[in-house]
Amino acid sequence: NTTPHNYQLVDSEEEIKLLSAKLLTFDFVSLDTETTSVDAISAKLVGLSFSVKEGEAFYVPVPYHEAWSGEDFEKTLKIVNAFKDVYESEKIVKIGQNIKYDMLVLSRYGVNVQGPMFDTMIAHYVLQPELRHNMDYLAEIYLHYETIHIEELIGSKGKNQGNMRDLQPEAIYKYACEDADVTLKLYHILK
Repeated sequence: NTTPHNYQLVDSEEEIKLLSAKLLTFDFVSLDTETTSVDAISAKLVGLSFSVKEGEAFYVPVPYHEAWSGEDFEKTLKIVNAFKDVYESEKIVKIGQNIKYDMLVLSRYGVNVQGPMFDTMIAHYVLQPELRHNMDYLAEIYLHYETIHIEELIGSKGKNQGNMRDLQPEAIYKYACEDADVTLKLYHILK
């Protein structure tokens, strides 16, 4: 809260189209997915976040879908497909923290992330293999910044921990935007 930022919740069809068109004008985009699980094979999307400018990010929530078919699933696919050209562009560098996870989740929604990629977790491993590589640690070391911890939103680890699906988009968007923003900032340093 003490760092200037412009994080936006994007949840209308018109705003989604405008954001997608904006992202397509950049040579790079930092991306992240919010999901129901850390297991990419069983995870369902909760939302998508993007950043193309430090201190600015966007979060797009998607409807909850119990099954991999039906009306809510189709609504989710429509939102994901609005960004398909961004994800699949051969010209746009995709930046992520453990981007393989996001790629696996998105593949379950028919998106084949393509083009050049930069993974801040792998980049840090190459530079400092003996250290930790999670985003919270990297933000503290390189940015002198303390991130919002997921436990603040869904509770401590254990059987009573909730998941992102339990929260409203208004409760998630700053956390999700921060992930994309911090990853972009780390990219500029680690690159």
